[in-house]
Amino acid sequence: MAGETGKATVVTGPMESTAGDGGRSARLNHAMGARRLHLAALDAVIGRSEEPLSCGLVSREGGPPVLLVVSGADRARSVHVGCERVGGVWWFVRADSGEGIVPVDEVESAPAVLAGMVAGGKAGTR
Repeated sequence: MAGETGKATVVTGPMESTAGDGGRSARLNHAMGARRLHLAALDAVIGRSEEPLSCGLVSREGGPPVLLVVSGADRARSVHVGCERVGGVWWFVRADSGEGIVPVDEVESAPAVLAGMVAGGKAGTR
């Protein structure tokens, strides 16, 4: 996006951006933590997707926050999604197994993968 100064801001992931944001990304990252912000980005993408999913950020005793993703078709089917750095790259992962879902920079593809997971399949998981 071009700002009033004419500098372009390029978003490279839910929490990373290049020059032009006045340090807002770094301040948010410091205040909330990258994990929470990536999960918030996933929550937002799920909220506007066409997949029949509901979700919400939940705390787990002694562990980092996770996003509980629930099937809209069958509320008994759900998956806890965490966010971890793997090989220097942030990934959305299954909180129970650590299995990779998608890298955070592919957040737009996550709802389809998660819908497959809560439907009982593992299509699209990595």
